Amino acid sequence: MGRLSYEQLNMIKEKLEVKQLWSFSKASTYTQCTWLFYLKYIEKIRVKGDNCYTWWGTVSHDLIQGLYDGEHTYSEMIDKFEKKVVEFNLLGDPKLKFPSENEFKNYVDNLRHYFTNVRQIPYKVINERPVLAVFEGDERYVFQGYVDSEYLDPTTGKFVIVDYKTSSISGFTGKKLLEKARQLMIYATGISTFGREVNGVKRTFSLEDIVIRYDMMKYLNITYLQKNGTPKTTKAERRAWVGKIASPLRKDLEDVPKEMEKIEKEIRKLERKHNAKVRTEEERVVLRKEIEELEDLHGNMAQYLFDPFEINDMIEEAIATNSLAKMPQFVQEKYSLSDCYIDIELTEEILEEFKVELIDTLNTITRKSAEKNKQEAFTRGHIENGESYYCVNLCDMKDHCEFYADYKAHQGMFLTNNNAPSEEELLAMLGL
Repeated sequence: MGRLSYEQLNMIKEKLEVKQLWSFSKASTYTQCTWLFYLKYIEKIRVKGDNCYTWWGTVSHDLIQGLYDGEHTYSEMIDKFEKKVVEFNLLGDPKLKFPSENEFKNYVDNLRHYFTNVRQIPYKVINERPVLAVFEGDERYVFQGYVDSEYLDPTTGKFVIVDYKTSSISGFTGKKLLEKARQLMIYATGISTFGREVNGVKRTFSLEDIVIRYDMMKYLNITYLQKNGTPKTTKAERRAWVGKIASPLRKDLEDVPKEMEKIEKEIRKLERKHNAKVRTEEERVVLRKEIEELEDLHGNMAQYLFDPFEINDMIEEAIATNSLAKMPQFVQEKYSLSDCYIDIELTEEILEEFKVELIDTLNTITRKSAEKNKQEAFTRGHIENGESYYCVNLCDMKDHCEFYADYKAHQGMFLTNNNAPSEEELLAMLGL
């Protein structure tokens, strides 16, 4: 769906009696860095262009949403992706450079696997539909945003909100996950308040009937049965998922002799039952069939008796090709892959805590924005090394930020100081 026009946004403000509409980006900017908020929303400095992550994030959103919008077929999607790889390499824009060539390769390999293997949602999917949410604090705060993708799951009756992410999964666990999910919580709150149109009919959904979900595009889930019979699911980067399960793969191959011994033991047990004098002819027929099935299984497994060198070669090839295609059939059948979704449970406690924190943040922003010396109100401390990754790689305002300039100057002192002692002088200085 298209973005709302200026006139439509004004109509919403008049209808809900507010002077401004909030976006999650605006609220989260303050949480990320108060000075970044000041530069963007008080000084209103505008910066054009992307960094490498936002560029590829936009490409990835457009490709998967284009599939659901009918702009291209499934097979055409990967072709468009490969063209984008070529386009990116030809741009030569220093602002789009990845921290390292290896990181770029891994990033692209993960997305290539996604667009080649992702399972298309089998229901009607709507992309970029506008959503509103209202919160009451010092004043009425109205959020307006767009849902990446949404659909009604007819098998569960749940309304699903999907947000596509090309970022690292490390920030989507525990408390960090709840912090990341604030945007989707805003959208879920709005949908539960105002309802949603589904197949031309206005429907209402309680928060319990709304699923907020991240599609972690660079990752997948690997599920397999453990020895105790319980399934285990692990997450892995798509480009190297086989390497993630190298240990259980090795055990599968090394345990073939043990499995054959178990079958032999079971056959002997059934043969004793079969030969017992008290056994009826009908029982013997059933037991003989079970024995023959086990004998067939035992004979079939004999072909999977490999020596340690063969096992090493098989695993190395599987890792190198990122595929189990040349593994024994019983190994291939043991492992199943699925797209990596992360769902966030919406409990009343979580939502209430989120609303309190959100409203408190908005109240703080509103009060600081009303102060006479806004520069002082939104100032921040020096950039520490622990928070420098965002400033160096992700912040689009770093060229306008005096704190980043100070950070670079401070770092440069240690790199270009011509008065730095020699190794001999340093050792003497330290008494070594």
